[in-house]
Amino acid sequence: MSNEVLIRMADAGKTFRVWRRKEGFKGFFANFVAREWTQVTALANVNLEIRRGEFVGLIGANGAGKTTLIKCVSGITPVSSGSATLFGVDSFALGDGEKRRLALVMGQRSQLWWDLPAIDSFRLLREIYSIPRDVFERRVEEAAKRLVVTEKLQRQLRQLSLGERMKMEIIGAFLHEPDVVFLDEPTIGLDLVSRETIRRYLVELNRERGATIVLTSHDMEDIEETCRRLVILRQGRVLFDGDLVGLKARVYDRRSIEVHLEPSSRTWDESLAPRLAPLGATLERSAPLTLLFSVPAANVQTFVPLLFELFQIRDLAIERHPLELLIRQIFQSGQAPAQLSSGEPKA
Repeated sequence: MSNEVLIRMADAGKTFRVWRRKEGFKGFFANFVAREWTQVTALANVNLEIRRGEFVGLIGANGAGKTTLIKCVSGITPVSSGSATLFGVDSFALGDGEKRRLALVMGQRSQLWWDLPAIDSFRLLREIYSIPRDVFERRVEEAAKRLVVTEKLQRQLRQLSLGERMKMEIIGAFLHEPDVVFLDEPTIGLDLVSRETIRRYLVELNRERGATIVLTSHDMEDIEETCRRLVILRQGRVLFDGDLVGLKARVYDRRSIEVHLEPSSRTWDESLAPRLAPLGATLERSAPLTLLFSVPAANVQTFVPLLFELFQIRDLAIERHPLELLIRQIFQSGQAPAQLSSGEPKA
């Protein structure tokens, strides 16, 4: 991975001016003559650097600013304060040369032509990007084979399934071998097989071509299986920016223990909490006959006998702590893990 910085945001902010609709019959007419305006902050003081060859996951709750950030760094919309640059150029002033070096895939929007077969859309893109014919044919053949859509190239885009359409979108995005690719929820609504195929393809392209990829997703499996670096946004601010491997290490030093109780067993009550505290165990979820605990991995052997002492247990399962659980805790608390939140991405 090169040290060349391709994407940089310095104290970047983005605000939108929206008008507040007045209620009632009088308000209906007042909306036409005396509108009340308010400022909505989408991004605030964002500092971010992404280097050539990185695969970065960008996550956050709905409204956290993920899509706005992508639009700002890709040149779709300007920042309101600070700066956003791509290839060393102001993102909102990119020339044709810079634009040829990037691609953008929005999960719910299509860059291909709806009424044309995918192969015809690719031919149009070949003309737009001046791709030599033999190079074009080789790239399409290779990508279609990897994504298992060779037999679908001659079919109208509107006649393809959601997963097949997204695969075609990704082929189109990488057709001109861009240096930077922004993927905004590319697997939304897709089935398991399609998601796994797309993830594998993206990882291969990042490794083989050195493409810089920024991926947003609400599916933590997308992030875990593709990205090496994670950026978490909360209310328009960077809450965490660091190594995904380090974050995983923090998660996987704990275990999730799910307990299924016999109908005759006692249920959970807060008087049992002091029995768990010395072992560092916490109750994550409680249902009438199901309990989910989080326990340090080193204390599992001691904790399990304690459970059998406290409850009548029908079944018990021990699993790694899911990364999604820690991410949810970060969202809810608004605080990143102290030892990983230095603000500097780790190598």
